[in-house]
Amino acid sequence: MRFVPHRNAELQTSTKPWNPEYCSDSETETDTDVNSNSHSNWVVNSEEAEVTSDVSSASSVCKGDEVGVLEDLSKLPEFLSTQGLEKRFNLACTLAENSAAITSLYGYVEDDHGYYIEHNPETPTGDLAGTAAETSAKGPEPLSKFFISQFTDERAKRRDAVTRLLKIEEERIRKEEEERRRKIEEQRRREEEAARKAKEETERKLLAEQRRKEEELKRRQEEEKARQEALKREEQARLQKQKAEEEAAAAKKQEALKRAKEEASKMVVRPAEIELLYLKYMQDVKDIDTQIVQPMNANKELKKAAGSHKRKINPKFGQLTKSQNQLVRITNEIKLLIEQTRAHDSVYKWILNFISDAIISQAETEVSVKPSASLPLAKLTLNLLILFDELRYFLLAKFYSSCPFLLGYSCSQDTEEGRVRLGWTRDEDTGKWEIEEQHNERLCGISTLYSVITRLKLDSSYVGYDPSTTKHPLPIKYSWIFLSRMVDVPTDQLSETHYSIVGAWWDACSVEFLQAYGKQSQKLLRLVSEQWTSVNGGSSAGKVRLRLLGEEWMKGSIKSFPQMEP
Repeated sequence: MRFVPHRNAELQTSTKPWNPEYCSDSETETDTDVNSNSHSNWVVNSEEAEVTSDVSSASSVCKGDEVGVLEDLSKLPEFLSTQGLEKRFNLACTLAENSAAITSLYGYVEDDHGYYIEHNPETPTGDLAGTAAETSAKGPEPLSKFFISQFTDERAKRRDAVTRLLKIEEERIRKEEEERRRKIEEQRRREEEAARKAKEETERKLLAEQRRKEEELKRRQEEEKARQEALKREEQARLQKQKAEEEAAAAKKQEALKRAKEEASKMVVRPAEIELLYLKYMQDVKDIDTQIVQPMNANKELKKAAGSHKRKINPKFGQLTKSQNQLVRITNEIKLLIEQTRAHDSVYKWILNFISDAIISQAETEVSVKPSASLPLAKLTLNLLILFDELRYFLLAKFYSSCPFLLGYSCSQDTEEGRVRLGWTRDEDTGKWEIEEQHNERLCGISTLYSVITRLKLDSSYVGYDPSTTKHPLPIKYSWIFLSRMVDVPTDQLSETHYSIVGAWWDACSVEFLQAYGKQSQKLLRLVSEQWTSVNGGSSAGKVRLRLLGEEWMKGSIKSFPQMEP
């Protein structure tokens, strides 16, 4: 059985008879008011309930049957011990045993029925007299008030203790809260400081990057400006140099043109004067025959020695190709063979005459068929002219006697003498004159070789070339003389041969001719292709070809022979 404090404090210490209706099971449960919203109220109420419970434990056991009560009381100590209420039970028993003394002390006595009633003795004695007197003066005090007073004091003490504890706890909580807030504030401050530093670092990096980019841009701009200025200076220097070179070239060209005009004006002679030049070269041919060829034929030993060199030299002309190395090799071989004859003047001159005849023959047979073959032959001829000055005398005599048109000479071809002068030949078997196509083709081959020689420029590729002393034996001015004299030929002497030979010259030399004489050459070519081809009316293969060449040139297309290969 469990003893618990009652809700009504007076019932816990009442000395009045027991009323069973107050002992129902539903009202013996511990009723401790706990304020869930206040920690301090809960502690105080719990303590108050505990103290009240101890007092309540001293009350009588409410049972209807006394025997049943005694039987239950015999087992009560063991049960209370299991429930942890042994101390309370012992307290209740002690209070019950001393209840008479306690009630008597407060002026109550137990009557015959077991109820406590008030008792007023008349004259207390001894120590009780003073106590009784005090009690009489104050009046009897109920036992519940005593316990309530004791419990109230204890509760006040405990409340004070709890209050102190609460204050200590509140102070602790306050300090913890302050510490927590301080830590939070410190964390916030550190975070803000870190964020500020991070922001400052980011801004610093951005500023540094911006400065770097600005400096890089400035540096690039300065470099670009310097580069542009350097390019501008270089361009100005180049333009100045180019201008100076162009002015020098123009001055040089103008000077060359002036000299060419002067020379051409000197060489532009009347037909009678040209005829004298022609007769002069024809006389050279006769002199060569009478002074060199015939004496050699009369001396069999010399002729035999000269013939041996002739047979060694002659095949060399047929070995020419577009190869520059092959040309140099052949040039050196012919040079060596010629130099071997220098010891004997007549043999030396005879060999030079033979070489001149071989060159003209090669032009008539091979160049007439294949004009581009004139380039290696012309270079070999020019190289031999450089090496052996005497060769020029023999070669010009052969050129002008075989093709007097190169000299600017012309005459009527209606007579035997006229045909002989203009280079016509007879068939050795029939004695008849060669046909016009054959005659024109042969003279075109000679004209082509002559024109290519005039347009070649001297350089180190020629054997024995010395830039300080070597001069061109047949420079480009000989082409100017040839062309200018051809357009001055009397109209009644013009023939298909004239137009064919000029057409061959155009193919061989026009590009270099334009480079050498500029606008003056353009005027002359325009005169040849447009006006000269219209003289005497009519049309022929030579005229038509010249017109076509002029039209292509006016359209910007002008061709020349391919250059030599290594």
